Amino acid sequence: MTKWAYATNQWKAGFTGFARMEQQERALKTTSACGFDAIELSAGTGRWDPMGRPENIALNFGSVDHFKLKLREWGIHRVASLFLDPQQMSFEELHHGLDCTDRSQHALLLEQTGVFARFLAEVGGDCLVLRALPPFGKHGGLDAERQAAAAACWNAVGAMTAALGVKTVLHLDALAALRSMDEIEAWLKQLDAATVGLAMDTAELTIAGHDVAAWYRRFASRVWHIHVKDALAVDALDEYRAPNAERALMKAGGQRGIARWFGELGTGLIDWPALMSALRETGYAGWLVVESDQGPAPQAAAMMQNAWTVRHVLQPLLA
Repeated sequence: MTKWAYATNQWKAGFTGFARMEQQERALKTTSACGFDAIELSAGTGRWDPMGRPENIALNFGSVDHFKLKLREWGIHRVASLFLDPQQMSFEELHHGLDCTDRSQHALLLEQTGVFARFLAEVGGDCLVLRALPPFGKHGGLDAERQAAAAACWNAVGAMTAALGVKTVLHLDALAALRSMDEIEAWLKQLDAATVGLAMDTAELTIAGHDVAAWYRRFASRVWHIHVKDALAVDALDEYRAPNAERALMKAGGQRGIARWFGELGTGLIDWPALMSALRETGYAGWLVVESDQGPAPQAAAMMQNAWTVRHVLQPLLA
């Protein structure tokens, strides 16, 4: 049976938002009121990470046990997963972003992922979701050595998390250096199928030009986790190749000035009946984590719209 959760990244943690206890309480009560009793945390750094780092959980809640108690009090009964992008800088691990294709950075990357894997195990979470690869604009298409280095890195992380009872799942985004299904399939052969899976993101793959139902069917045995959101446009100009695509394309909208890449469920390009049929036919039993990434304010409105679509459209399609 599939399990539904909601990602906390929509609350845009920062100095003024989602930083105080009362803001977190309001956000998670809203999540519960919309029918979701499980969440995916998002890892960050410093004061931008009030709920994703164990240090800040200790600071704000006193202990992990008290954190779990407060979650239950607010209507949240599970932490499904935690998303970490090692390419973001970290005050705590003292780096400006780590690259899995660079073997000299593997030791620090393993150390950093270990911090979050242990925290996730302590809160009872299932999946450590990791940004799989650097963007295409950083190195271009990855040569054989960089592909092998990335695989070695994630195999080491997968073995570490498996020992903790946590799954390692790799998230391929719209800018990832490996894009075609043939490239991904070839790379997957280097990854340990017992300890490393995929986190499929419906909107990111659509932006990259994929039919998500076909993509899922091809990699179903390796897909252990799914991020569920709609896509409002496709990168038809191959702007993912730009060195600054993360900012110029995904944040500024690229040459076409795309205002929003991601949309509420049912408002965009994804064929949800086809994807839900594929999940049903293959017996997918992992988490479906709904996201309101890039959603407009108020964030609660986007969550309510997604909750309606999950309840009245997606769940019946899975039944």
